[in-house]
Amino acid sequence: MQFFRKRSHHVILSDSDLGDEEGLLQKSAPESYAAPMSRLSKIATFLAVICTTFNLVYLAYMAAPYLLHREPELATLPRPNQFIGLERINYTKHPFPNVKMATFAGVIAQIDRSQPKYVYPVDPRRRSTYFGTVSPEDRNVLATNQASSSFIFRNKLISTVLQFRARDFGMEWCTLKLALPASAQYDPTDPNNEEERERNWLLEGDTSDLEVWELESSQWLDPRYLSYNTRPRRRGHLFSFRVRGNSTHVSREVRCPSDKIATFEVFCVSPGCRVDIWQNKLQPPIGLFLEQRSSL
Repeated sequence: MQFFRKRSHHVILSDSDLGDEEGLLQKSAPESYAAPMSRLSKIATFLAVICTTFNLVYLAYMAAPYLLHREPELATLPRPNQFIGLERINYTKHPFPNVKMATFAGVIAQIDRSQPKYVYPVDPRRRSTYFGTVSPEDRNVLATNQASSSFIFRNKLISTVLQFRARDFGMEWCTLKLALPASAQYDPTDPNNEEERERNWLLEGDTSDLEVWELESSQWLDPRYLSYNTRPRRRGHLFSFRVRGNSTHVSREVRCPSDKIATFEVFCVSPGCRVDIWQNKLQPPIGLFLEQRSSL
């Protein structure tokens, strides 16, 4: 009986109070209890927003170096000095050897102004053998200007981009040489000569004005992505060749700082011009190359 006596009693609302049940409940709740709970929830929400914002900013700050970090390309890294101490030698007592050295281009690629987005194939002379793919080192130096007797090069405005790295210490005076020995002249009338075209050159039309321009690029270019639209800008005209067969043409001397990359563009000016050369490093050399001499 004591258990039942301690139960609480509930007020039974009359018919007149049924419509105002919500009002009675609001009146029965103490105002001093509802107001503090509302303020606490606002303060807690504000603190939660502040903490979350701080955490996000802190995480972004800590992660930024890893997200924005980019590995430098190997070609952009400074090369170590290979000739430590040679600059301190007194060359008046120990004369520098009066020798010359030939440096061939590390990158040779064609671009076509008539097809600005076209990328020429890389390593076109590679061939498959029973022990794998063979890639000859000889590369094509090609310059054409519009009209040509060859259907392949008709209405083409092709020029060639070449990149050289000047090598060795104290060899910083360079000339650009174009060697076309008679023994390597290509005869297009011989149908069997195309298969044996390993060391040859061909001139067509007016080749009296072959211009060489310096380009604004001090790093190696990737021929897989090189086109007329993506080529480096021209920095200035260096010299021109009056190209003739069975001869060697030499440009004026220019400075070529050691271990630096020089970038050139070679193209024909005269309509109908075609200069088509396959580089070869064997003796006698064929094609376009740098000849370095002593600068000490």
